[in-house]
Amino acid sequence: MVSDKDLFDGMSENNKNRYKKDTINRYGKRSFKKADKKLKKMSPAEWENYQSNLNNLIQDIANSMDKNEYNSKKVQKLIFKHFKLVGTLNPTNKESYIELANLYCEHEDFIVFFDNYHKGLAQFMSKAMIYFANNNSRN
Repeated sequence: MVSDKDLFDGMSENNKNRYKKDTINRYGKRSFKKADKKLKKMSPAEWENYQSNLNNLIQDIANSMDKNEYNSKKVQKLIFKHFKLVGTLNPTNKESYIELANLYCEHEDFIVFFDNYHKGLAQFMSKAMIYFANNNSRN
């Protein structure tokens, strides 16, 4: 079972509460509770695997920033993988993916998180995610 401590590792209590509030405002209480329930049912190994896959994917996107535009074929393939991965926790559609993209570049904790991979990654990912959402009919 995954705890709040595992989910919000490194985040202050104030920021954790703000993030939860932002998430509920963007996606609705029902969606938040559904994702939270799914997360808390994960075993520590499942959580570690999810985190590892997400970390590797974010690193791949960060590594591609200097040589590729956010709308390049290479970046968009990586963003599609991201779309699928985040969708394992909560069904993701065009609108919710755009909201997540906005959250990444508006929420200070996400900006700091992504800057640890590559300066400006939050903005880059946000642009790539919005482009993906607006240009793919499969979501």
